[in-house]
Amino acid sequence: MNFTELFQVTSRQCSFSPDNQYLACVNQYRLIIRSSITLEIINLFACIDTIDTIEWSYDSRFILAGLIKRAAIQIFSLDNPEWKCKIDEGSAGLCHVHWAPDSRHILTTAQFYLRITVWSLTSKNVSYIKYPKKLSPNSYIFNLSKSYMALVERRNDSTDHISIFDYSSNWSMIGHFQPNEFEDLQGIEWSPNSDILCLWENCYEYKIGFYTLDGQLLNIYKPENDRFSLGIRCARWSPTGQVLVVGDYDEHLTIFSYLTYKKIREPFQHPQRLSSGKGYTILKEEEYNVDDNKETNENGQRKFYSSSNYTSAAVSKSSIESKYIIYNGTLQIAPIKPDLDRAHPRLGVSSIEFSNSGQYVSTIIDTMPNLLFIFDFKPTFHLAFVLIHIQPIRCIKWEPKRDHLALCTHNNRLYIWSSQGASCINLPYESSKHNIDEIKWNDNNNNSIPSIALIGQNTMCVGFVDLDDNDI
Repeated sequence: MNFTELFQVTSRQCSFSPDNQYLACVNQYRLIIRSSITLEIINLFACIDTIDTIEWSYDSRFILAGLIKRAAIQIFSLDNPEWKCKIDEGSAGLCHVHWAPDSRHILTTAQFYLRITVWSLTSKNVSYIKYPKKLSPNSYIFNLSKSYMALVERRNDSTDHISIFDYSSNWSMIGHFQPNEFEDLQGIEWSPNSDILCLWENCYEYKIGFYTLDGQLLNIYKPENDRFSLGIRCARWSPTGQVLVVGDYDEHLTIFSYLTYKKIREPFQHPQRLSSGKGYTILKEEEYNVDDNKETNENGQRKFYSSSNYTSAAVSKSSIESKYIIYNGTLQIAPIKPDLDRAHPRLGVSSIEFSNSGQYVSTIIDTMPNLLFIFDFKPTFHLAFVLIHIQPIRCIKWEPKRDHLALCTHNNRLYIWSSQGASCINLPYESSKHNIDEIKWNDNNNNSIPSIALIGQNTMCVGFVDLDDNDI
């Protein structure tokens, strides 16, 4: 791998464009647009205040800069840099701003979730949507296969409703229903290949339901013995839409079929006691002194597990580096005790991410933040790898076209895994103090070398990966 020099960023604000051609970075009030391949500056836009968030339009022709403290948004055009647009929410305040998939409408959410405002860049019309419910990460979700948006509403009578809008038809409401089976909705997901909505209850009750756009209930699942079980933390559809993987606060994974919308296997409990004799591979990160280069352990010989495709082309000049070793034996993990006095204690399955092909799915447990669990759906669903790191995992991302996973742990190392091998890559000496908190892949369509942005609190760099054709 080759790494660029460090660039200054503000609050980790850095994003590749959806068409993979550009890289946008924020430096205080300046929005810098670079080529994703050469990193040459293409445009430089100045805002009226410090930028809090940025987001590309879906067609990559526009980019917005959210000035949350000022309750304002500035929009810039890459085709016509002289064109500018400013949106001011005024006294209503601003807490969220996002593009609609048509790239010509912007949705802003007022403070305290009082309303959602739809701003048209073409007609300059403004529409208002009432009753948005406060959900994380958002109260609405788009269906990218059709021009639909589903909104979770909280009405004045403290009941939850679902409204369906068609953003290609002047944001007209095409559906509305009340899911009477739920009291306090906490999540919503579209099925990737059908007009099916998945809804789930809050953390105190395990309940998940599947609905059509007209409110017809296809199936609702609630464990039989759920008296002492907690609810659902997160859920993800596979890229093909054939299965839905659900993670709960009790550290279980449950898989549902897209044909029957019923579970297809018993919930899987993430183990706290790891054993290499149970069919999965345990990879443990270990630091070693480069000067000594000792490769012996208690048994005499340490067995490294690495991939030659992922090595740094520059010398790190660090005396301490790390590698994955294959751990043989039994290992007891001591989970972190959550603070149950908090409103939302850190426990359960906090992350579910599918690989591009849908063969692999990775999970992170909040009480075991140093571990990454990787499951394989072939030939049948099973735990395939457990990666153990020295520090807690901050971010994981699957490579867009291949089943390669990158992660970071708030240090100067990049960790990459594939079924063929795994590597711990130290950044060059010039970037040795750059702690990586977030990573973003960019798969250049016209370039055989994918790149990855390594983003810290105030600095970032880009790494270029040379992948073997056999790994494609």
